[in-house]
Amino acid sequence: MVFTTFFGFELPPLAIVAVALLVIFVVSSWAKTPVNLPPCPARPFPVLGHLLYMTKDPRGVIMDWSKQTGEIFSLYFGTTLVIVFSSYDLLKDTLVKQADIFTDKPKDGMFPILERVNGIVEASGPLWKENRTTVLSILKAFGMGKNVMAEKVEEEIHAYLEEIEKLDGKSTDMKEITTRAVSNIICSFLLGQRFEYGDPFFKKFLTLFDQAVEAASAGTVHAWFPQVRHLPGDLFKAKRLLDSQKFFDDFVRDFRNKVDDDETSGINKENIINHYLKEMREKSEKGQQTNMSEEGLARVISDFMVAGSETTTSTILWFLLYMLHNPDVQRKIHEEMDEKIGTQRNPKITDRPKVTYLNAAIMETQRIASIVPLGLFHRCTEETTVRGYTIPKDTFIMPHLDSALLSEKIWGDPHNFRPERFIDGKGNLMNPEELVPFSMGRRMCLGEALAKAELFLFITHILQKYQLVPEDPSSLPSFDSVLGITRAPKPYKIRLVKRDILTE
Repeated sequence: MVFTTFFGFELPPLAIVAVALLVIFVVSSWAKTPVNLPPCPARPFPVLGHLLYMTKDPRGVIMDWSKQTGEIFSLYFGTTLVIVFSSYDLLKDTLVKQADIFTDKPKDGMFPILERVNGIVEASGPLWKENRTTVLSILKAFGMGKNVMAEKVEEEIHAYLEEIEKLDGKSTDMKEITTRAVSNIICSFLLGQRFEYGDPFFKKFLTLFDQAVEAASAGTVHAWFPQVRHLPGDLFKAKRLLDSQKFFDDFVRDFRNKVDDDETSGINKENIINHYLKEMREKSEKGQQTNMSEEGLARVISDFMVAGSETTTSTILWFLLYMLHNPDVQRKIHEEMDEKIGTQRNPKITDRPKVTYLNAAIMETQRIASIVPLGLFHRCTEETTVRGYTIPKDTFIMPHLDSALLSEKIWGDPHNFRPERFIDGKGNLMNPEELVPFSMGRRMCLGEALAKAELFLFITHILQKYQLVPEDPSSLPSFDSVLGITRAPKPYKIRLVKRDILTE
């Protein structure tokens, strides 16, 4: 077969024809562009819109455009109009004060190739409200925000520390063992049990989840051009994303069958999956109208894994990296922990109010790392006016969280790691409303309480016992990042050396 090179990709003739037809569609679409839109910071390319500008550093490009154009501007991702809200004040005025208009998500979700919108993160309207309410009630029943939740985290941390102990101070990339530990905590809520790190099912589960995350992270193309799934091969990982959806669908069905089998031993029925299925069944038996489904539960599971595992793992890795670059901060944390918690017992969630400087360092990491810098897309459900500009109905909205977390107007020196900014003159911890790592409005992360507990307990257990040391003291790892579903640091190695105070 003869192939033609197009933007660096070798495509068959039929694909070129498809692209030509797409160009015609784009031209006709742009001819219908609404008037009085926010300004564009740059001229869009045919077919691809502004996507070509963002192939290398989308985060940096959006920030530059924000400084150039102001707090509101228009972009085209393919033929889709996206309006960027790029200041804390604007985000508050829209996502919070006009939540009825700006809470919903895109109608087809961010991954149209999946051909369904469900779960929590991408759902809207009654479907989103029911799933969110159901899951929140289950989490509260499981002790979310209470000590019982922290106990589950502490149980996993003990296994995590055993893995660190095996390293014996050798340099390592902490991503793998941290991902396993944090994911196991999520599994304990989802499935009612934790797994040994070498368990075959657990390893397969994490492998397939990683593939799903990778496919979603590569979604710039298939999110805006779902037709690419029909191309030969899987250059844009569309087929891999479909495979991951099938895995989660099959997983829910198989798990339900095991739970339904009363003769099956070893299945703890106190888990989110079982409670969700039970409530769905009860509503059906009572003839109540419900949007709950097994397909929806599959998306709830994947939402939980991303929101509960990917974000926390990335934040921990950023914290460790910033400690390497700021040894004075690490020293102050050690001193505070030695005084307020001591070394003769493990840290507890009840210790959190005692260690102001440590909490400030965690908050500073959440701010400066900005792990979801471009937010998650929202949708405007009716035509409205914002800052004098027309926002058409069903327009995609990008909440630019970087504009709040890295604002010079708000923070003064946003690119400096300075935990003291969160401590007032009396030594009390401050929690400024502009610190929005979990987004704003009704779509704030429902796992915020769990994430905060995980961050505190993982970090305190590590720093109580270990000194964080760079692999090569003469060459610290960079702050370069990988922007996927979350913004994570590029792989780096670190040494966790037992503190002298514990070995004297």
